[in-house]
Amino acid sequence: MSRTAVVIGAGQGMGRAVAERLAARGAHVHLVGRTEAKLQEVADAITASGGTATVTTADLTRPDALEGLLAVLDGPVDVLVHTVGESLMKSISETTFEDWQRMLSVNLTSAYVGVHALLPRLRQSENATIVLVSSKTALKGYPVVAYSAAKAGVLGFARALASELAPESIRVVPLCPGPTDTPMRWSSTPDMDPALVMSSDAIADTVEYVVGLPRGTVTDTLLVQAAQYD
Repeated sequence: MSRTAVVIGAGQGMGRAVAERLAARGAHVHLVGRTEAKLQEVADAITASGGTATVTTADLTRPDALEGLLAVLDGPVDVLVHTVGESLMKSISETTFEDWQRMLSVNLTSAYVGVHALLPRLRQSENATIVLVSSKTALKGYPVVAYSAAKAGVLGFARALASELAPESIRVVPLCPGPTDTPMRWSSTPDMDPALVMSSDAIADTVEYVVGLPRGTVTDTLLVQAAQYD
C-alpha cells in the first residue's frame, strides 16, 4: 500500500490501532491529535516497525486546525480515518448546556473540520476512502443522550457525504463500533464485563478491509462488536 493516510485521533485506542495497521501495510501515515507526546509514541512505534509517520498536533474543534498539516502535505491523501471521540455517561437531567456543546464539538464538529479541510486532497486520489467512526449508540438508544446524539450526527454526516461524493467515486463509510478496548471505554465504564468488549484490532481489521476495496466499490454502515454484546 504505497499510499498516504491521515488518522485523526491517532494518539491512542482505535486511532492508534488503525494508524499502526495502515503503516504496516505500507502507507505513510499522518498522525493527528491533541497530545504531542502520545502521537510521538505512536510515530516511534511505527518507525521501529519499519513504517513511516509524521506528527501533527491539532484541536479539530477549531476551524483552522489542519492548516499546519495542509502546509506539509505533498500530493493526494488516499485515506482519511476520523476516530475522535469523547464520552459522557450522563442522563438528560444531568447534562448541562456546556456538556452538550462539548460533545457535539469534540465528536461531530471535529469530523466536519477534518473532512472539509482534506477533501481537496482526497479528490486528487485515484481511490480515496473516508472512514468516520461513529458508535453503536447511533443505531440503538442508550441513556447517554449527548454522546448518542453527537455520534448519531457523525453517522448522518457520513451518510450524506457518501451520497454527495459517490459520483466522484470517493468512498465514505460510517463505522459503528460496540464497546472497544480503549482508554475512553475503561474511563467511562471501568466495571464493564471484558467479555462484552472487543479489541481495537477489530477496528483496524475493518478499516484495512474498507480501504482495500477497488475504486467504485462501497460498503454501507458497518456495525462491529463483541459477539456477546447486545
